[in-house]
Amino acid sequence: MVITQLEDDATSTREDIERASEHKTRRLREKYEAEMKDLERSERQALEKYNEMKARLTEVDGENECYKVQLKQKDQEIASLKKLTDKMHQERDRVSDIIRQEFADRLVTTDEENKRLKNGMSEMKARHRIELDRQKEHIEEIRKQKDEEMEEVHKRVKDAILKKEEIVTQIKQQYQAAQKRADHLEFCYSSRGSSF
Repeated sequence: MVITQLEDDATSTREDIERASEHKTRRLREKYEAEMKDLERSERQALEKYNEMKARLTEVDGENECYKVQLKQKDQEIASLKKLTDKMHQERDRVSDIIRQEFADRLVTTDEENKRLKNGMSEMKARHRIELDRQKEHIEEIRKQKDEEMEEVHKRVKDAILKKEEIVTQIKQQYQAAQKRADHLEFCYSSRGSSF
């Protein structure tokens, strides 16, 4: 009986161990399969990215070639412009002497013109000052007229308010008299009704 019991225990223990082992193996297999799928997905994404970068690199290489051609054209343009600039510098040096002489002549003319303009400006300032004083006087007269008009308007408004108050008082008095008459008539009417 003891041997049978021990064999049963051993069998039960072995089955438990086998079940645990199978469960652990299944978990590890599922985990590795999930990791494998993640790795495959990452590999696909990396491959797609690689293809995109390769296409972009091809595009950039094409753009680079275009830029090289443009750079060569620009270098030619710069060389041409440099020649033109040197030529313009030489012409400028020749023209500078002529311009200096013209500038000296114009400076004399400008000084004379400046003196004339200063004299004209002084006369204009004097006229402007006189006109300004005249305008100030005119503005002061207009302001006085406006003040007088405002005073007149204020007086009329006060008179209108007083008249309005008088009319309101009269209407109140008429209303009170009418109210008294109405009360009296109502009293008389109710007295007749009660006598009938």
